[in-house]
Amino acid sequence: MGRTLRSKTWMGLAALAAVAGMAAAAPAWAADGAVVVKTAGGPVQATERGAMRSFFGIPFAAPPVGALRWAAPAPAAPWTAPIARSKTAAACLQTGPDSPFRTKGDSEDCLYLDVHTPTGKGPFPVMVWIHGGAFTTGDASAYANAEPLVSKGVIVVAIHYRLGAMGFMAHPALRDAGGSAGDYGIMDQQAALRWVRANIAGFGGDAKNVTIFGESAGGFAVLTHLASPLSKGLFDKAIIQSGAYGVSSQLTQAQLEARSAAALETAMAGADLGAACAGGAMTAACLRALPDGVVRGKLMSAFEKATGGVMPSVDGKVLTQTIQATFAAGANNRVPVINGSNENENRLFLAMNELAARASARPPNFNPADRSFLMTAEAFDQGAAAMAAATGVSAKDMAGYYPLDHFGDDAGLRPSLAAAQAGTDSTFSCNGVNVSARIAAQGSPVWMYEFRDQTAVPLFGIFGGAYRLSLPQGAAHALELPYVFGMAGAAQNAEQKALQATMSIYWTNFAKTGNPNGAGAPAWDGFKAGAVQALDVASGGGVAAMTADAFRDQHLCRTAWARQAF
Repeated sequence: MGRTLRSKTWMGLAALAAVAGMAAAAPAWAADGAVVVKTAGGPVQATERGAMRSFFGIPFAAPPVGALRWAAPAPAAPWTAPIARSKTAAACLQTGPDSPFRTKGDSEDCLYLDVHTPTGKGPFPVMVWIHGGAFTTGDASAYANAEPLVSKGVIVVAIHYRLGAMGFMAHPALRDAGGSAGDYGIMDQQAALRWVRANIAGFGGDAKNVTIFGESAGGFAVLTHLASPLSKGLFDKAIIQSGAYGVSSQLTQAQLEARSAAALETAMAGADLGAACAGGAMTAACLRALPDGVVRGKLMSAFEKATGGVMPSVDGKVLTQTIQATFAAGANNRVPVINGSNENENRLFLAMNELAARASARPPNFNPADRSFLMTAEAFDQGAAAMAAATGVSAKDMAGYYPLDHFGDDAGLRPSLAAAQAGTDSTFSCNGVNVSARIAAQGSPVWMYEFRDQTAVPLFGIFGGAYRLSLPQGAAHALELPYVFGMAGAAQNAEQKALQATMSIYWTNFAKTGNPNGAGAPAWDGFKAGAVQALDVASGGGVAAMTADAFRDQHLCRTAWARQAF
């Protein structure tokens, strides 16, 4: 979640086997009774959390600093004393301080992961979580309560990866021996997956049964691993949550290098760059020696602006072509997949805009009865024109596909609701259908869902116990996350708890067997059978099948966005 989507919407096998064998020993007990696991790098000590045992801040790669800045991840240095952390390690360097999802205490030294295990004996299936945040924010700490999943008999590993300019910038000076540059954040994820294959048996995990899952940018990262030749064999199943956006939007390496050079020029202008940059040449030594004030203070935001939104690029190594082209050519990695999105994805981004406008008013205005912060009909028309220019769907057609009088009786809300629906359809829902259809056509198992709970607690906008925005968020982007993890605001009543239990069963059954179906949850037909599973509280319609045709028609995938099919 975050800026990228907001800006894009409305506006050595043998060696590995040897290491795996070294790490497969059962957990040991320290003199004080603590559980200690020996990994290939060194011992790690558990934090007991009731029925869940957590190992925090395990290094899976060397700190990406100095000569390793903007380079493929290198092995972590070994250690001897047990690592005994009680919380997640520092987040990777984040975007500017204006982002509401920015994690404080961030650092370039950030390539760590957390392992959350059941307290019983394994081997347990393994689920590797890739956090979202538009590839510019986020970390593993928000997902430290993996109890809804772990309690069902799986291990959850939550990983960090380099973000923003540090994870995705490219420049000719940074090209490797093969001539590629960029996508370091995805390489970090691949290094973490190799660590899991090699070490998870020591934690009671089944190294041959690994599911990757992620939401938003994390979901897009999962899609990237499905397309990347370097990810082949690193996982066995995949869950994409709101990640099927921008499937054809990856920049080429040449395009990214040009935009990265522009961002560097902006960030380096007038700054004291030190001896490594004498003469102003952008050499690898100069870039890797840039001071924190330039990197943190200027480059992160300049790179985001120059690219129009951070995401993996076609670097020729991690990605050899766009994700869409990879799937269309049948060159993707084929594993069982769950893929889905939320009914009102883009309401999150419009609500973020409303919150920012209210906060910047003088004085700040958080009276939801004041509708002046909602989108106007005129602004909707301007947005339709902008979307027409970006997508090729004419402004006239936009108005015909999303007539304001079809969005309820509240005239003040109609433009915002219509804009949010158009953005949801074009960015998430229809792209999601296309990805599912392509996977199904290849003969791979795929199940599709839509999260639809209109009672889900918003991620922001609640002050003093009351919701202070005019726009209802409904089943907005990221609001399924508290139903997957034990997060604040999750499952507050019996209906929501029942939905959370069902989703936990689906997610963990899939991790165990490659099929979400099993005792305790309604049947879920595969997408090839023509079904999209609605995930909703009972009073909103419950957990039940929708036909794929009904889903497509609901989201105008046959009309407005038919050209996106591949």
